[in-house]
Amino acid sequence: MSILQGKENIFSDCKKKFWNTYKTGLMYWPFAQLSNFLLVPVYLRTAYTGLCGFLWAIFICFSQQSGDGTAKSAMMWFQREKVNVDEEPSEK
Repeated sequence: MSILQGKENIFSDCKKKFWNTYKTGLMYWPFAQLSNFLLVPVYLRTAYTGLCGFLWAIFICFSQQSGDGTAKSAMMWFQREKVNVDEEPSEK
């Protein structure tokens, strides 16, 4: 992505975010697969894994755009958006 964005140092994002993203993936994927094999019926496992992959891709896109590769930064961003919506004055 750094090449497409025209960044000068294409490996800087990888150096900054790789280990955080890797550790987040180590927390996410085992839980996703464990719940897949324990809770999801056989005929829905492919769709469930696709959904988990979609959610992971959303996280990766967020991390590339504005996060640091940790789940904490994603949750803080989500909560900040929720607080901003709650702070808007209601019209009467």
